[in-house]
Amino acid sequence: MKHLLLRTAMLASLAAPAWGRTVAHKAGEITACVPNAQSQALAQPYDGYQPTGYKGALERDRAWFAAVSKTRHRDGTSRYVFRHARGAGRRVEFESIETVSLGGSAVGFAAYRQGCGDLFDARGQQLDVPAFEKLESDGWDLPPQSARLKRKVSGPEESSGAFSYLLFVNGQLMAASPHQYLARYSQAKISSANTQIAATERAIVAVTPSAGIGLLDLRTLREVLAPSWEGVDQISDFTLGNDRSAASYLLALDQDGLHLHTLDGRPIALPRFDSISFIHGWYAQDNARLSPDSDPLVIQTQELSRDAHGKNADGPCRLYNQALQPLLESALPAGACLRKSVRSARYFAYSSDGRTQIYRKQLTGDHLLTLERIATDVDGALVYALDGGALLLQTTRQPPYRLVTPEGQDVPERNFDAFHNMGCGFVSVRRGDKRWMLQQDGSLSSQLLYPFSC
Repeated sequence: MKHLLLRTAMLASLAAPAWGRTVAHKAGEITACVPNAQSQALAQPYDGYQPTGYKGALERDRAWFAAVSKTRHRDGTSRYVFRHARGAGRRVEFESIETVSLGGSAVGFAAYRQGCGDLFDARGQQLDVPAFEKLESDGWDLPPQSARLKRKVSGPEESSGAFSYLLFVNGQLMAASPHQYLARYSQAKISSANTQIAATERAIVAVTPSAGIGLLDLRTLREVLAPSWEGVDQISDFTLGNDRSAASYLLALDQDGLHLHTLDGRPIALPRFDSISFIHGWYAQDNARLSPDSDPLVIQTQELSRDAHGKNADGPCRLYNQALQPLLESALPAGACLRKSVRSARYFAYSSDGRTQIYRKQLTGDHLLTLERIATDVDGALVYALDGGALLLQTTRQPPYRLVTPEGQDVPERNFDAFHNMGCGFVSVRRGDKRWMLQQDGSLSSQLLYPFSC
């Protein structure tokens, strides 16, 4: 009964065919090939022999010879009929009958005439599968007992064709793709910082050229993402290699931005974003980087905004740990967003409107990153964070630069008139006519150094 319901559902989705012309249909609706008595006959019909012998030698297709007989007309043309067909089917002649694997040892036949093909079982009984123009085996990645068939038909005028899938197991129709998909389409590019398209066991499919794109599981023919998006993709954290335990999510794009889903297609509710990235090396314990296999992951999403000229510009971003728990209660300003290359530190700080917020990085028992706020609205904007945890802030007071502890307290004798970030961890400061190198532990050195490279 399960298989009958599947086949009945497929037939119910077909539009009533009009003889000799293209059938109008909704996007993604499964359509059947319409026979045309004026179509040109197949030039090279299948004649029951396959190149399966030694060095490609032709061998008899035993299943074909057991089920099919060949007839020759007075005009020299050959036609093929099913030996064991019943009723009216015994009189139907085909231009070609080709053997098709239906999974395991089960075989069927694709029989063609008047430009269309139908699928039959080993006894010559027609199966409840919409007619097609061509049928291909597409199940190289399936277990031996399974077979996936790709039925092709003419598509809308703007495409070069369309197709749908059938899944058989040991001769039984187990599933059919919910929609008919375009052979060609224009997929919108997803603005993601680290994307990986799943190349096996799933396929990006489209029912319209632009905003009808989804993701189909080729093992089950279930639509993991319905074909209603402008683009789909997969983002995976392969920092540790191709590890199945690595963080992986599906992305779907529409006019409202990107939307995150689990790998099985369940939506994950996150505030709007236009790009997403995985960041490692952000957490440090006792100023030593963790080993790669224990380095906690930070997931950053970011919005795009419009600048004064109407062009896209970086907007605010949000930080999450690997469990997608937010690390901050609000979004970061664009200038404070993390870069792919970050310095590990025990503290994190960012500034907005001349005030700085300071947090301590911590790990939970299940190795998830959290942020603990330790100072709020410290006067001054962050210009440089030292590895030891101290922060150099720029204020409206004189002198304008001040060094504060991770708790936001002033460090004595650490006020400066000028500051210069020389790169590679080298920082110079000036008070009056005196210059120093500001060390990463907050101390001063009168020996001026200049970085050559890093």
